[in-house]
Amino acid sequence: MTGLIARWLADYRRMLKGPELEEPFDVYLYRPLAYLVVKAVAPTPVTPNQITAVNLLPGLAAAWCFWRGTPEGYLAGAALLFVTNVLDCVDGMLARVRGAGSVTGYILDGLADYVIQTSLFIGLLHGVAVRQGDPQLSLYCGVPAALSVAWWCSRLDLLRGEWVARVHGRRRDPHGELAELSRQAAGWRRERGHYLERGLVQAYAVYVRLWYSGRASRPVAAVQEPLADWMERRRPVLRLAVLMGPSTHITLIIVCALTARPEWYLWTALLFGTAWGLFVLGLQAARES
Repeated sequence: MTGLIARWLADYRRMLKGPELEEPFDVYLYRPLAYLVVKAVAPTPVTPNQITAVNLLPGLAAAWCFWRGTPEGYLAGAALLFVTNVLDCVDGMLARVRGAGSVTGYILDGLADYVIQTSLFIGLLHGVAVRQGDPQLSLYCGVPAALSVAWWCSRLDLLRGEWVARVHGRRRDPHGELAELSRQAAGWRRERGHYLERGLVQAYAVYVRLWYSGRASRPVAAVQEPLADWMERRRPVLRLAVLMGPSTHITLIIVCALTARPEWYLWTALLFGTAWGLFVLGLQAARES
């Protein structure tokens, strides 16, 4: 039994992205449960993209439960959101196990996350308005909180991307990826097929233009600082940054929903979340000066 557990732990660690990239709630809560699901579905024909698509169901159902603004709705929404975040870990882990990662899979996963997260905030804001009997809290606290979370998640993606590029040599070039995908989409258009993939490419084009407009990709080799020094300088920043990553926000929503106080999450995300993001970016600027 001890040997089996040791093998499973080693297998689980191989599925992780890296100690600096992972959120604590993922490593110790969501991913261990996702690992059990991966072990069950790995021998089957189920694909990571299918897991991503299926995950929309509990995610949107959770948003609908929060929309109702009732204690029962919050309990059901918390349970569904927990399942959603576990499944959100499954698709990536399954892709790494099979070595079947792809750009279109990355786009589909990101698009599903955006749909779920946007729906969750809409549901939360409406539920708070129903519960409080006044939409002002949702308008003046919830909307800025949602924008703050979106801002910080995009910054965290950039920090993670820089680490992966420098440390693991897997640089993502969104503009290059978009150019290659656009060429593929042109071929699919001539074949009059691959409608889903073409839609994903169009969605990715919008994303790249929004978040990477005017930001040219710089070759990793252009950074002259030794890798060990760069890692020493960036590691504390990244580890602090992931403490307020998406899974932390999901966990805070679940906890506040279980207490039927979703407005507590909105205030936490707006005040503490924004302050934490500014603190991390300030620390990064200080360490790079």
